[in-house]
Amino acid sequence: MTTRAPICVGVDASWQQSGAMDWALREAHLRGLPVQAVHVVEEKQPNGPFFATPGADTATKRLVADVDDYLAGHDETAGHSAGSITGRPAAALVKAARSAEMLVVGRRGAGTISRLLIGSTAEAISHLAEGPVVIVPDRWQPQYAGAPIVVGVDEEEAIDTALEFAAKAAAERKAPLRLVRIWDLPVMYTWDAASITDQYDGWIEEKDQRLQAIADEWRIKYPELTIETETRRGHPVAGLIAAAEETKAELLVLGGRKHNRLAAALLGSTARGVLHHAPCPVAVVHEPGDQH
Repeated sequence: MTTRAPICVGVDASWQQSGAMDWALREAHLRGLPVQAVHVVEEKQPNGPFFATPGADTATKRLVADVDDYLAGHDETAGHSAGSITGRPAAALVKAARSAEMLVVGRRGAGTISRLLIGSTAEAISHLAEGPVVIVPDRWQPQYAGAPIVVGVDEEEAIDTALEFAAKAAAERKAPLRLVRIWDLPVMYTWDAASITDQYDGWIEEKDQRLQAIADEWRIKYPELTIETETRRGHPVAGLIAAAEETKAELLVLGGRKHNRLAAALLGSTARGVLHHAPCPVAVVHEPGDQH
């Protein structure tokens, strides 16, 4: 019997307030996959005789048992599971999810390593993970039936894997796939935009044609999908968030850009801004072959 790759979801003490678990369960149901919930017990360095937190083991066992019960209450036959591991949270979750279909985490949590916003664990995971990472806002609830899957498109970047992920998500939900290209005037022209009106119109038409060409390629691959396109002028972060808000998107998909290990704490500025402020879950999908 072939083992099904699970959907891995990171859980901490705030898992009941986070939308990550429910998003993972819904996605697992759509794909016919099990959920593997993972709680990371952060490694702590000894600091005198009282560095250990009394009751930590008991609290971890209770958390894992509660998550296990919650998973069993949704589908006892799906093969869902919960467990704990020890390590640095981001690195440990990425390692645990190496063979998973995707890794799902909440945008923020209550643990010592996740009290900050996306700047800590979730952002590090989005950069370090080899497979797709989905970051889910607190208390996530699904949108209306048929809410679109929005994917940010930059024809200058390779995003085939992100587009494949987005198309599959749209097909699963029988929802439209919306390709959004955000574009602005080159900096050299912004001081006198009025004087280049004709040239500006030509640029917009060129961007629209490129976006339509990309859409046509994916219409051939997924003929059952409704694929929409939109070119917006403005800042990429503001434009993508507005596109998601206006359409009440079910999911916003971004292509990731990895860096070398010396810059491992960095994530592309557009992805970081969207992760901070998006009203819906965000998937960051790296192209295969990217190396840290």
